[in-house]
Amino acid sequence: MPRIEKLSIQVLCHATEDAKKVLKAVQNVVGAGAVEKLSKSLETLKGYYGDPVTIMRFFLLEREACEEVFLKILSSLSEAEREEIWRERVKKGKHGGKLFIRLDKQEAFLGRIRKSDKDPIRMVIEIRGSLDSLKEKLEKKLQGLEA
Repeated sequence: MPRIEKLSIQVLCHATEDAKKVLKAVQNVVGAGAVEKLSKSLETLKGYYGDPVTIMRFFLLEREACEEVFLKILSSLSEAEREEIWRERVKKGKHGGKLFIRLDKQEAFLGRIRKSDKDPIRMVIEIRGSLDSLKEKLEKKLQGLEA
């Protein structure tokens, strides 16, 4: 049975940004139910001009919560965007694979989920089992949500 093993999130917090607002953007993406289940680590580095840049990393290991978060993201995207993720943002492996998603940090702060490659919230969804079977399973669940 295909399943989501792990969800990893990485986001940069630049010196000009409020860390609480960046955290709020991540919370808006994962939803209230999964926030307390996230593991978090912070690392502060120096940017190109010597300014501090904090790398915020979050991990979610509970399978049901991972699936719930991923379904939330998929339901916010258009069908064409979902297809693009399954077709082009995937790395297949021997026992599953990984999906790579980049979401707009500013839009996420406002409570909207949109794809973006500019200063994004980076997500990696690690999958165990057949990617095609998981896609089929999640698309059926999405149709149930829309009905």
